[in-house]
Amino acid sequence: MLKTFMRAVALVSSILGGGAAHAQARSAAAILEESRAAYAALASYADRGEVRIETGSAGVPVWEEKHRFTTAFRTPRNFQFDFHKANGERLVVWCDGGDFQSWWSATHVHETYPKGKGHQAFAMSSYPTRGASLQLSPLLFSQAGLQGPLTALAEPRLEGTETLGGRRVLKLVGDVGLGYAKTGAVTSVRKTTVWIDAETHLVRQVLEDTPTNAAAGTVDRITTSFEPKANPPLDDGAFRFDVPR
Repeated sequence: MLKTFMRAVALVSSILGGGAAHAQARSAAAILEESRAAYAALASYADRGEVRIETGSAGVPVWEEKHRFTTAFRTPRNFQFDFHKANGERLVVWCDGGDFQSWWSATHVHETYPKGKGHQAFAMSSYPTRGASLQLSPLLFSQAGLQGPLTALAEPRLEGTETLGGRRVLKLVGDVGLGYAKTGAVTSVRKTTVWIDAETHLVRQVLEDTPTNAAAGTVDRITTSFEPKANPPLDDGAFRFDVPR
């Protein structure tokens, strides 16, 4: 009798535990959908942000560097992403209603991307900005097919609420990897944490941890922080950029 009772208790606990995990997964997915919908509904958007990079290897102290950026967006195609590296380099991606363009001070190359090719401006600028150019652009331009942490976060789970910059935020954790369409393989998987403002549903911080396949002792963390503003007034000047001679 006692054994039968204990098995029944274990079964109920298993069911309840599985149900709680399932409910949590659904909650995390719902939060992501709310965030994506919030960006899709914006008439305009602006932010100031920072990218903090931590790198190191076994026996070597962790090296930290910080870069800063600003973003301005107005539906449907006005955009500017202005990235300033700690070493003085600058990279800008912009569109003042026509074609998307980019310029990088390190190469002095000014590129123009015709309509239908604008996504290349973000892809090409991802490496020098350590992925910052692809953090929110997939949400602001949801029809462009761009991929970022909030569109590629696999098996997200809700890990509670925190306070970040004086704001209540929801903490979501999942995995983001580099996928290959031809083979279906996924590499460079990073445990990724996303903090989403509980009131505005806008992203306030993303932490991409060291890839799971990195050598023992390796540190390669990228933390991108945002101070977002929903629907701020933006004039045409916010989207113009004069390429330096």
